[in-house]
Amino acid sequence: MKHFLLPLALFCLSLTAQQSTPYTTQHTQITFLEEEPVIDGNIQKEMLWQKVPAITELKQSKPKYGAAASEKTEIRIAYTLKTLYVAVICYDTEPDKIVISDSRRDADLNDDDSFLFIIDTYNDQQNGFLFGTNANGMEYDAQIDNEGSGNMSVNRQQGGVVGGTNLNWDASWTVKTETGDYGWSAEFAIPLRSIRFASGSDKTWGINFQRNISKRSETAFWANLPLGFDIKRLSLAGKMHGLNLKSPKNLKVIPYALGQSIRNNHPSKTTASSAAFG
Repeated sequence: MKHFLLPLALFCLSLTAQQSTPYTTQHTQITFLEEEPVIDGNIQKEMLWQKVPAITELKQSKPKYGAAASEKTEIRIAYTLKTLYVAVICYDTEPDKIVISDSRRDADLNDDDSFLFIIDTYNDQQNGFLFGTNANGMEYDAQIDNEGSGNMSVNRQQGGVVGGTNLNWDASWTVKTETGDYGWSAEFAIPLRSIRFASGSDKTWGINFQRNISKRSETAFWANLPLGFDIKRLSLAGKMHGLNLKSPKNLKVIPYALGQSIRNNHPSKTTASSAAFG
């Protein structure tokens, strides 16, 4: 009985710790730039970025739930009339142990030292765009539907599309990285014409940031998430305020043709298929 009670007690303690962690919504103000930064991954020497306030408080999801991230991170976000910019410095006390396992576009970043961010451009807490990279500058992007769940009434899975995560969506954007004795850094430039959003004054977007530190099997977020949830949980994302936006001309994405089969879980009902084109 004692052997049974000890694991049960530890499990209950972990649940209590999770429940005691506040899920207050994080807020940040985006900075408007009059000039464009040079996208080369070198953030520390770019004076333009030093004028943009940094987001530094990331909390672990694992291995120490709710604890501060083990390494310092500085995230800066800004925009011009044409482009959204994100700059991150991932400090690392052991830069020789930075892990890079894959350089293919849209490869899984969970096992690499990596950084991702998601934007909910309509602030509907359901749909958004996910971008990421590793220390080698790999490009990762995906279109997120229904917090990554997609249409819950059907079962969908086909090359590049799982549930509501569409890796076949390839936007036109740029990321550059740099490594050094401080760790590594990345600069993202996302043309506004590559994404859809609502135009207007003083707009708010949902946003969250994620850093993975491979050598510690660590994942940390800006907007804290319950155990078992990932960055696609837009209903718990933070809020980014102060966007003054005009509708972009000539929406630009890399064309793709996606055949999507939809398998209904109820065999008595009709099975349908659809094709989407970007």
